[in-house]
Amino acid sequence: MFGLVSVGMLVALAVSVPLAVGLGVGLGLAIGAAAAAAVVRGRLEREHASVVASEARYRRLVEHAPDVVLVHDPDGSGLWTNRAGQAALSLATPSPSLSLLDAVAVADRATLRTHLTKAATAGRARADVRVSGPSGAPVLLDLVSETIEVDGRRRVLSVGRDVGERRARERALAEARDHAEEAARVRSQYLASLSHEIRTPLTSVVGFTEILREEVDEAQRGLVDAIAAGGQRLLATLDSVLDLATLDARRETLRPASLDVVDAVEAAVAPLRHYAEDKGVALDVEPAYDEIPATLDANALGRVLAHLVGNGVRYTEKGGVTVEIDADAKDVSVRVIDTGIGIPEDAQRTLFQGFERPGGGFGLAISERLVRLMGGTISVESRWRSGTAVTVVLPRGETARPAEVQDLEEIEA
Repeated sequence: MFGLVSVGMLVALAVSVPLAVGLGVGLGLAIGAAAAAAVVRGRLEREHASVVASEARYRRLVEHAPDVVLVHDPDGSGLWTNRAGQAALSLATPSPSLSLLDAVAVADRATLRTHLTKAATAGRARADVRVSGPSGAPVLLDLVSETIEVDGRRRVLSVGRDVGERRARERALAEARDHAEEAARVRSQYLASLSHEIRTPLTSVVGFTEILREEVDEAQRGLVDAIAAGGQRLLATLDSVLDLATLDARRETLRPASLDVVDAVEAAVAPLRHYAEDKGVALDVEPAYDEIPATLDANALGRVLAHLVGNGVRYTEKGGVTVEIDADAKDVSVRVIDTGIGIPEDAQRTLFQGFERPGGGFGLAISERLVRLMGGTISVESRWRSGTAVTVVLPRGETARPAEVQDLEEIEA
C-alpha cells in the first residue's frame, strides 16, 4: 500500500509542478501587460496635456496680439476674432453667425469681396479696407488673408494692421512731391523763357564786337576783346541754364541711332584739344576696342562728354585728362580721369543739384540729367588736390558687341 501511495504522490507532483509554472508565467505576462498599458496610458495623457497646454498658450498669444486676427469662411461668414479684432470691429463677443462683410464700411464691401475671391482662388490676398472702429470712426486696415485647413474645413486666416496714419503720411509725402515737381517745372519753364529773352540781344552784342574790333585802334582792341570774351562766357552760361531748364521741364527728346562710341568720343573731344594744348595739359582717349557699336543719342552723348572733358581740362594745371572707353555685352562705360585740383568732400554731395547748388556751374547737373534720360548712371570719385574720375555707364541698346568679341566668337564657331 505504501508503494501505491508513493507512486500516486509522485504522479500528482509531476502534474502539479508544470501547472504551477504555467500559472506563474501567465500571471507574470498579465501583470507585465497591465504595467505596459499603464505606461502607454500615462504617456498619452502627458502628451495630451502638453497639446492642450500648447494650444492654450498659442490661443493666449493670438488673443493678446496687437494686430487684428480673424478666422472666417471663404465668403467672410463664421467669423472668429481676437481681442484686437473685437475692438476694431466694435464687437461685444465673436459669434459664428457674424460675417466680416457686416463689419466693413459699405463703400469698401466691393473691395472686400474682390479680396476674398482672390484669397479663395490664389490662396493669398492683400488689400486696404475700412472697418467700423471702436468709437464708430472708420479704421483703415491693411488686411492680409490666406486660406488654411481647420478641422478638415477650408477657412481663411486674415491679419489686419491699422495703417490709417501711415497712409495719411504717404499721401502727404506724395502731394508734397507732386507740388515740388510742379514748382520745379514752372521754374524751369520761366528760366528757359528768360534765357531766350536774354540770349537774343546778347548774341547781337557779341556780333557787334567783331565789327567794332575792326573799327578801333590797337590800343582799344583789348577792351573790345574783353567785351567779346565776357559775352561768350555769358552766352555759354545761358546755354547751360537753358539746357538744364529744358531737362528739368522734361522737354528733352532723345533720338537714339546706331553709332560707334569710339568715334563719338573722339568727335566730342576734338574741339577741346586746342584748349588743352594752350594750357599744356595732355588729352588722351584710350578705347578698350577699336570699335564699340551702340544705339545712343549722339547729340546727348556729345554734350555729356563736352561738359566732363571740358571740366577736366579747365581744372587741371599739370598732368592731363584721360578718357577711357570700355564695354561689355550690355553696357558701355566712359571714364574721364583728370589730375586736377579735385573736389572737396562737402561739395561732392551737391554736384548734381543744378539750380539748387550753391555756386559752381551746371555742367555736371546737365550731364547727370542727360545720362539718366539715356537710362544710364553717372558717378564721381574725387579727392581734394588729387584729381577726379567721372564714370558714365550707358546701355548699349540692340547692338552687336565689340568687333574683337565678334571675331573671336566667329572663329570659335
